[in-house]
Amino acid sequence: MATMIHFATNRRPAPKTVFSESFNDDPDELRFGTASFDGSALYRAPLDAVAASAEVTIRPENLARNRLGSTDAFAAIRQAVSGNRDVLLFVHGYNHSFRESLGRAVQIQQWLADGGRDMVMVLFAWPSLGRGVSGRTYRDERGRAQMSGPALGRLLLKAADFLRAGPAGAGDPGAVCIARIHLLAHSMGNWVLRGGIGHMRTFVGDNIPPLFDEVILTAADEDDDTLTAPKKLAPLLRGCRRVTVYYNQQDLALKASDVAMGNPDRLGLSGPLRPDTLPAKIAAINVSPAILRNLTGDRAWEDDPTGHQYFRNNAVVRADMLHVMTGALDEDIPNRSRRPGWWRLG
Repeated sequence: MATMIHFATNRRPAPKTVFSESFNDDPDELRFGTASFDGSALYRAPLDAVAASAEVTIRPENLARNRLGSTDAFAAIRQAVSGNRDVLLFVHGYNHSFRESLGRAVQIQQWLADGGRDMVMVLFAWPSLGRGVSGRTYRDERGRAQMSGPALGRLLLKAADFLRAGPAGAGDPGAVCIARIHLLAHSMGNWVLRGGIGHMRTFVGDNIPPLFDEVILTAADEDDDTLTAPKKLAPLLRGCRRVTVYYNQQDLALKASDVAMGNPDRLGLSGPLRPDTLPAKIAAINVSPAILRNLTGDRAWEDDPTGHQYFRNNAVVRADMLHVMTGALDEDIPNRSRRPGWWRLG
């Protein structure tokens, strides 16, 4: 059975590659579509092969006839959750082509499903270049991530309107969608998210719609004070039930970001600033012990020499994320031990 991924993107359509590495003429403009993948356990397959196998369909738009791709997309997502499935919005990180972002999304969807959480995956695919990792590409991608924030903000506002209060279908035009919606942002995707929340505040102020149940920020290439700074991600707390921050003090990618780019301390490297004063909605999870435990053996960090991809390839972290997405209380999640203001995993 094929696995379907829904996507929204502010990339420019391109005949040969479906979407190019460029922005639309209006960087905030969104196009919607789906990608279908055959096969199971694709998270065990190389990303390049998975990405190449995607069957991509772009939802048509006809503004003259008031046909919007977003309307069709949200209607399809609503239908998909009718079987009591949750929705997961995934914002990918640095160094992903369009197809690679689709491949990563289906890999995450399938390992979640195999772990007991079969979710409807919605990907926000911003115009990352996917040209490798260097100081020059990092600076370019950071600018692209920042420019993509308003497009993500538009998507979140549209989703809030449609999924929380929009028509449920011809048979029940006034019903509200009660699906649980979660957000997963990885690496530089957290920088996109900051811009998205800032764009939303232009329209709704600090009254961010309560769209999400669980928000998971993993390996966040964001400032360590972002969740308590009003002009950064602090307003996101109004829009969710809980924020879980995963950080790894052995994350070499974020160490490089810290040193080479002169960034402030990164949330995904050192954890939140002053963790003992955090709002109760925030759970900070230090995964460093879980990562270090995997360093002994023949395949130590074989697939992740930077310690930046643990959210998908470390079994201990994946299990913790599954508990979070079920809504388990922090104190009831196994393999954690409490510290002042944070949790030690592993």
